[in-house]
Amino acid sequence: MSLILLWITLLLPGCKFFSAAESKTPIIVFTFDDQHLSIYESAFLIMREFGYRGTNFVNTNAMGLPGLMNWAQITELELDYGWETGGHTLNHEALNQLDYDVAIANIIQDRQNLSDHGLNPRSFALPRGQCPSQLYPLLTGLYQNIRGSSDFAMHHPLNRKALGYLAYQSGWPSDIVKRRIQRGIANQEALIIIGFHHFDTAGDDYADSCPSPTFREILQYTQDLGLTVLPLAEAVSQ
Repeated sequence: MSLILLWITLLLPGCKFFSAAESKTPIIVFTFDDQHLSIYESAFLIMREFGYRGTNFVNTNAMGLPGLMNWAQITELELDYGWETGGHTLNHEALNQLDYDVAIANIIQDRQNLSDHGLNPRSFALPRGQCPSQLYPLLTGLYQNIRGSSDFAMHHPLNRKALGYLAYQSGWPSDIVKRRIQRGIANQEALIIIGFHHFDTAGDDYADSCPSPTFREILQYTQDLGLTVLPLAEAVSQ
């Protein structure tokens, strides 16, 4: 979408965006990894303020441990509020560090745990962005979308089996994420995935914690631009 068309769309009441494929305007996806409790207590509430829904990537063996969301909270987000819940392995172990048979059992059981709780897992995030090629046939058979851990431009037609994302890092001002969105608009990208892990936490264990005010600034900027925000499985189906 040209800058002129963007401003016309923002300024004229009743003027609507075309689909991403027609307008070249990126859809924004906010993902949240590892079910930290602050996602539920902070990020979820801010997302609701803006009417946005996100995608949780969870480790099902860690559900309900101290400082982490439990099954009731995860299922509430999907079943009551329309969030997406995706697979992320049982314990967040890098798949290339597991024996082949153990890795297969890990992936299958993790997905089964999600399904057993009435969830609809369609997307998977590679722990630490690593996966042996031998496991890809299994993953792509179980999941429609695979997200890695590197940030790169994604254009139509999307490769749903190799999606990138920008992972927020502690200490970043909102301007870093804003510039990433600006670049995506300028390059006519189809999809921008922005990922978060923790909110309002501190310490050596939290190198990727986002303050709530910074997160709100990012969402406000996205809304001011009139960009569409969707969970991952919905975004790639547009």
